[in-house]
Amino acid sequence: MPEDTADGIVIDKSSNTIHISRTYTAGVDRVWWAWTDAEAISRWWGPQGWVATVYEMDVRPGGRWRFQIAPVDGSAAPVRSIATYKVVVARAELDYDDAFADEAWQSDGTGTFPTAVTFTSAGTGCTVEVAASFPDGQALRRAVELQMAEGYAEALDRLGGLLEALHGNGTDAPSTEGETIMSDLPTVTSADGTTIAYEKTGSGPAIIVISNVAEDHTGVAGVAKALSEHFTVISFDRRGRGASGDPQPYDPAREIDDIAALIDVAGGSAALTSGSGGCGLALDAAGALGGKVTGLYLYEPPFIVDDSRSPAPADYVEHQEALVAAGRRSEAVEYFMTEMIGVPAEFIPAMKQDPSWDAMVKYAHTYAYDGRILRGLQDGKPLPTDRWSIDAPIAVAVGGNGEAFIREGANALAAILPNVTVLTLPDHDHSAFWMAPEPVAQQARTFLLG
Repeated sequence: MPEDTADGIVIDKSSNTIHISRTYTAGVDRVWWAWTDAEAISRWWGPQGWVATVYEMDVRPGGRWRFQIAPVDGSAAPVRSIATYKVVVARAELDYDDAFADEAWQSDGTGTFPTAVTFTSAGTGCTVEVAASFPDGQALRRAVELQMAEGYAEALDRLGGLLEALHGNGTDAPSTEGETIMSDLPTVTSADGTTIAYEKTGSGPAIIVISNVAEDHTGVAGVAKALSEHFTVISFDRRGRGASGDPQPYDPAREIDDIAALIDVAGGSAALTSGSGGCGLALDAAGALGGKVTGLYLYEPPFIVDDSRSPAPADYVEHQEALVAAGRRSEAVEYFMTEMIGVPAEFIPAMKQDPSWDAMVKYAHTYAYDGRILRGLQDGKPLPTDRWSIDAPIAVAVGGNGEAFIREGANALAAILPNVTVLTLPDHDHSAFWMAPEPVAQQARTFLLG
């Protein structure tokens, strides 16, 4: 029979499992943030008197959470662990396999301990239930002797203290650069139940700004701000980014559903705009949503339609997914930079020193996402003639200083779709959508508003 102990701990010898539960006054969103944000969890993880350091936190199936806990007074050696996520259901469930690690972040051979964490609404609060499983009775007894349950209980108490402190300060969570989880962004629920966070600014006709690979809505903040002078602008965190959900398996069609939900927020119709890789999603959404899309402004879609540059590697998506699944996220960014963008390998070490590299590593899984969307558009072959049917006016802008293959792709799109106008943005290159938002927004305004 299960053995109840203090602090809400239940030791179930029949299943070799330790159960611990806590109920907090904070809501599910806030508690979920505290479990999935690296900065937040480092403030409460571990027993009293211990400090946690998070080295990696990739909260998605196959992603890893690498952390170390050590006593503040140095009375014991640090303890390192690697948790590999198996199930991630936003704001509902985290399942991961936990294993102790050595200094080289390799398993120390003591076994793997499956852990399940569930988050349930309790009035306006949240109940967290933790179930840590062990392979046999001997392992369970060792865990009890090492007071792992008490350590868990103390950590959950520390979590309560953090949540109360945030509540007392009138905030939901500390803000960090590039981190939008638990921000004050409004959200909309997509067709499959996924939460999509967005920002709405300005006034006038609606336009939705679609971000590029490896960035959340803050990546397009410049062009969104410039457009807001004449439009009601909606920018948003795409799936797997920022404060939006990321259920698995990933399906590009669900991103179209997300845009449809945002168009409803906009009042039922909206123009779409994006730069580089996001242009593929904009076209797919316009083709699927018909009259709900009033027009498109696309800046330098990276279509490869001939031999003017090398095509995407045939196994690009699969290779990216394998790198991320193996925890080699920085290598996934390097693969994108060298194989897709064409950055010389000798430039990579310097790029890794820039803070932007860490942001790209954080969203490394999105390279495969956008790779799936762009399949068939970067093969060095003509664009498919049956992929899109779009009646709305489309502007495809090319930087005057841009690469030749970009203009070839723009002309190819104009050849297969009606109402396509190829524009030139003089004296600018591929970076203009992010680095020169004012002239980009001006050209978009002129085209979409006449």
